[in-house]
Amino acid sequence: MKSTDVHTPAHLSMGAICFRDRPFPQILAAAAGSGFTGIGLTVGQCVAALERGIGLDQLRGRVDDAGLRVAELELVRLGEEGPTRHANSLVEDLSEVLQPDRVHVAAFNGDLRRIEDDFAAVCTRLSYVPVAVEFMPYSRVRNLTEALTLVDAAGAANARVVLDVVHFFRSGGEVSDLSTARLAKIAGVQLSDVSTRHGVSLAREARHLRTYPGRGTLDIVGFLRGIGTAVDVLPPLSIEPISDALESLPLPVVAEEIMFSTLATLDAAGWVTRNGQFAGAARTQ
Repeated sequence: MKSTDVHTPAHLSMGAICFRDRPFPQILAAAAGSGFTGIGLTVGQCVAALERGIGLDQLRGRVDDAGLRVAELELVRLGEEGPTRHANSLVEDLSEVLQPDRVHVAAFNGDLRRIEDDFAAVCTRLSYVPVAVEFMPYSRVRNLTEALTLVDAAGAANARVVLDVVHFFRSGGEVSDLSTARLAKIAGVQLSDVSTRHGVSLAREARHLRTYPGRGTLDIVGFLRGIGTAVDVLPPLSIEPISDALESLPLPVVAEEIMFSTLATLDAAGWVTRNGQFAGAARTQ
């Protein structure tokens, strides 16, 4: 079989929060075994690896040996004082070691002006990598418009946005908001799914009750088709069904379910893989 006949998903990563408490070797084995091209990592997972005897300078080598890339590293918390600044500094130090495709930031507390200043400063210090702000309806940066405003205020070439499908819809986003100009500022798209439940806050839903793409009630197919009307190539995808229940399952099972459900959803949206790339079939439909 020629290499051009192999349909390999490009830029498809298993998000960091799929495996909050899993050992680092298990993360690599599950992601590689299910055909992902990358993984996300948090500062906590890197520290946990250190506690298991894996030096921080060894992390990148192990990722490379598994045939993976570090797609996203998180999380710098903007606008906060106290001990948080030490964790933020560690994320920045790890960025130099791991060379991720992007570094994620978010703002849960603090003055908006301070958040703007912090974001611009992080972008300057990490000028060699995209720095992407993740908006959440329960944070200080609540929706896509506010995230784009923060990016514009930073005035940095590497300032970007993380487009999480749950936060997008739960913050009132509509598919028509996904213009070509806006998508040009997106560093990556995070996919998962949710279903509305009585008495559940948005924060709890997002942090504990997600599921695989296509298993909930969000219009993810419409979301992906909307992207397809504006761009020819999908942004990098990270799949992140953050769930307390899924964390009780063996990680290889979760990784397989993530892959199958994601590929089925992409196919339903009109995106197909050709020569290792997601082609923009949706745009021509």
